[in-house]
Amino acid sequence: MKVEQPASITGRLIRGTGWNLAWRILSRSIGFVSMLILAQLLMPSDIGIVALATSISMSIDAISQFGVRDALVRLKDHRKELYDTAFTIQFGRGVLTAALLVALGAFSTDWLGDPRVGPVLFVLALAAVIGGAENIGMVSITRDLNFRIQFFMQLGPRLLGFLVTIALAIIFRSYWALVGGAFVTKISNVGMTYIASPHRPRLSLSGWRYLLSFSLWTWLGSIAVAIWTRSDPFLIGPYVGAAMLGIYMLSAEIAMLPISELLEPVCATLFPGFAMAQRQGGAPTQMGLTVAAILAFGTIPFALALSATSGYVVAGLLGHKWDACQPVIAILTWVCVFSPFSYVSPLALSVEGRVRQAAVAQGLAALIKVMALVYVRETHDLRVVAEAIVAAFALESAIFIFQLRKAGAGELRRVAMTTARTVLATAICAALLRYVPGTWSVVTLGRIASLLWGGMIGVMTFVIFPAVLAGLWFISGRPLGPESRAVEIFQERVVRPLFG
Repeated sequence: MKVEQPASITGRLIRGTGWNLAWRILSRSIGFVSMLILAQLLMPSDIGIVALATSISMSIDAISQFGVRDALVRLKDHRKELYDTAFTIQFGRGVLTAALLVALGAFSTDWLGDPRVGPVLFVLALAAVIGGAENIGMVSITRDLNFRIQFFMQLGPRLLGFLVTIALAIIFRSYWALVGGAFVTKISNVGMTYIASPHRPRLSLSGWRYLLSFSLWTWLGSIAVAIWTRSDPFLIGPYVGAAMLGIYMLSAEIAMLPISELLEPVCATLFPGFAMAQRQGGAPTQMGLTVAAILAFGTIPFALALSATSGYVVAGLLGHKWDACQPVIAILTWVCVFSPFSYVSPLALSVEGRVRQAAVAQGLAALIKVMALVYVRETHDLRVVAEAIVAAFALESAIFIFQLRKAGAGELRRVAMTTARTVLATAICAALLRYVPGTWSVVTLGRIASLLWGGMIGVMTFVIFPAVLAGLWFISGRPLGPESRAVEIFQERVVRPLFG
């Protein structure tokens, strides 16, 4: 059997991350164009009906993730009985989700006050059944880190759904255009999985013991993650009111851009990458610490720039009627500083089969956040709420780092020293940015001027931070650790291809 070398795995991870980032950019672009067109063709109530129905469907989906695909990714070899069992569980989950959506749809008029939501939930229920029939053989493509195929598989259905949505909106001027487009996307996406993979699944439960031992804790972890990510509006909404909740939710979406646009696409490749490395004798938890520290080199300047230019971002993208978002964005963005450890650590633990530890850590993190929000929500101050969430995220990252203590004292010491240098570089960069006019404050400039000034400060941040961090690393004697590994990757993937 051919053994993958670490450099080969690193190269695959980088290429896979590139394809995921490309997909994220393209999908966002299609969504933005679609939003601009639909805003002219549909009424706000149309979009609201579909948003309400899809949020219900997505919440059910989030708390019913059993993690059977992850269990297959970490296998050392392809075992058909496990693939068939995973398909059966996946399809059963789709049927149960559909049944719950139908039940909720039958009473939607009573508990939501709008009879139009019910029929939409019925269509989403049918889509859930179809989605459950997705070819489980696609896991093999993920195991091989072949994200190029996934990119083109997603592209076709996404474009087809976009065209169907716009066509139906032009013809009917109804919210059913959104429903129809989403339904066509789902059908075509499932069909593509049977074209891309030769595997033909069948119903079987012969491998349920292995999958249940892994998936039960994964499912509990997914519930904890759902509570962490979706509890904010339910916990603080009744206390701050609809207007302030809108400010908070929009601020959070902008503040989390370093996570949604950088960290999440990277993490989509890390689980199969860690699994491949483990099959070749690597230690995912040891790798996880180094990878998280390297990712911090990218998320920290992104977060720092976004926090410093929060006033320019609000003035340039949202307009001055949203000036109240500025301090919330400036604070919440610091969540991204701790996010690499919180995102990478559960992946490394799960690959090693330590799913119970990952689930317990995720549960503790969710509990800490809920307690923090319950404690501060009566202040009616969104800045205090944002500070509480940042503190909860910092505690969460500490919990996960503690879970990775088996990585070894040497690795922990190297990452600790790297973290100290990174924190010092962040503090120096922030202190320098304080001298730039308009940072961390509301600005009164127009849209174009705000975007130009904000962009310049962002570029300045991405120059100053790595320069300061590199200087601190050189002063420390260029020790082995995440910085040295980042330099190696940069030389292998950028310098050598360009300059030979």
